[in-house]
Amino acid sequence: MIVDAIVVLSMLAAQPRNTQPAEAPAAQTEPAAPAVRSKEFWKSIAKNGYDIPAGESAAQLSSSLSDLLASPDPELRDEIGYTTFAYWIYEKRLLSPADLRPLTRNLLANLSKDIGSAGTDAVLRRSFSALILSVVIARDNADPFLQENEFRSVLQGALAYDDAEKDLRGYDPDKGWMHSAAHTADLLKFLGRSRYVTAADQAAILAAINRKLRTASSVFTFGEDERMARAALSIVARPDFDAEGFRAWLASAKPVAPAAARPQLSELVRYQNLKNMLAKLDVLLFGLPAESPHARDAAAAVQETLKNAF
Repeated sequence: MIVDAIVVLSMLAAQPRNTQPAEAPAAQTEPAAPAVRSKEFWKSIAKNGYDIPAGESAAQLSSSLSDLLASPDPELRDEIGYTTFAYWIYEKRLLSPADLRPLTRNLLANLSKDIGSAGTDAVLRRSFSALILSVVIARDNADPFLQENEFRSVLQGALAYDDAEKDLRGYDPDKGWMHSAAHTADLLKFLGRSRYVTAADQAAILAAINRKLRTASSVFTFGEDERMARAALSIVARPDFDAEGFRAWLASAKPVAPAAARPQLSELVRYQNLKNMLAKLDVLLFGLPAESPHARDAAAAVQETLKNAF
């Protein structure tokens, strides 16, 4: 998977008025299913620098490519599906804003498919749809095309998905990365960098991180805590960083060691997840440029929150 993975809707142009006499409506037909492409077809695209084959278009191929996000085959899902989208959306920008809008609608819809299920392959479609959405938002951050209502659709979808996803498996030896918590954190990270983010949005993103860490059924062991720390870092790095709101979040995210000699497992999990994330955030804050106006104060606040946690 490409490191620091990079991921929308708009009002369609008004249709011209029909001045001709009304005709009986044509019978509705289902859109044709996208052609199923072989693994070798997709691998040939990668071998050719992710250029579009002659006679094809990125927009037409995107529907078939989206289906790979649900594949239990990690090569199809991750190495082909995700990586090809990353090139077409962000690196080479072969998908236009008009192409990205229907794709994003589909990806947002995917976030709720079989939501609440755990232990099945259904999580793959949801998790990797969140990851591709992060690439779409990264594209918009670099080359703006989203309207604010479109951004808010993605933000609200991400926050709702973060709360609703119960399958938090990170990695499977046979099926590869599942990583729903990490991929959602990637999406929140790029949303946190958006020009549209308000102080209330900053608080909402940070609160979502806190809830995930507090409610997870097990300690994150596949780097999810660092990905969440990077999402929090995106807030601190903003020029309009809400320092007061950040301190309030830290108070709510303070890791408190269980007092009982034999604590509940849920208490230990919550304590470890919060502590791990804040420790990663502390390290990441010192990676911000020296001229960053908020990094040092934020780091001091994080260290104060972590005091006596170890």
